[in-house]
Amino acid sequence: MKVRSKYAFIVAGVWLPSLALAIAAYLLILEPQIRRGRQFDVQLAEAKNLYRVACNAANEENQVRLERSVQTLNDRVSDFVLRADVTSDLAFELARLADETGVESFVMKPKKRPGPDPAGQDSRLEEERITVSFTGPFHEFATLLNALERRRPVLLVETFAINRPRTPSAEPQVSMQLAVLAETAREG
Repeated sequence: MKVRSKYAFIVAGVWLPSLALAIAAYLLILEPQIRRGRQFDVQLAEAKNLYRVACNAANEENQVRLERSVQTLNDRVSDFVLRADVTSDLAFELARLADETGVESFVMKPKKRPGPDPAGQDSRLEEERITVSFTGPFHEFATLLNALERRRPVLLVETFAINRPRTPSAEPQVSMQLAVLAETAREG
């Protein structure tokens, strides 16, 4: 038995340091190389994807498709944003809508925004608010509200209040807070 245990001791003495050396070599040399290889594969895949996108962008058919897509997005934005060159016409448009719906004593005035612009300081958009008040029956109010909601670009009716008249023969008094997004005037 002594020969066997001596043999086992020699085998263990040779194999255990060899195994420890192999594990250390793997952890210190091979594993970092494998990790770098994976990172390189990811970077290569990203570069190939960018190359594919660049090749597709150079394709004339794709350029036409992208231009149509950009135009569609611009049209959708124009449904919600008042162009800078027609901002001054908004008052006339509101007066025309009020005249068409038949409301009486129509008054509107711009309302100052409190605090900073919610769209951001360097934005090309600003929020304009308008206070509108008039007298008229509920049917005319509903007609005007419907006309405002269907208008393009969109006018947002933030709040409205209908006050009951003090005398039975008088019409209800209506006040509304409107908001609209408008392009800022471009300089230069």
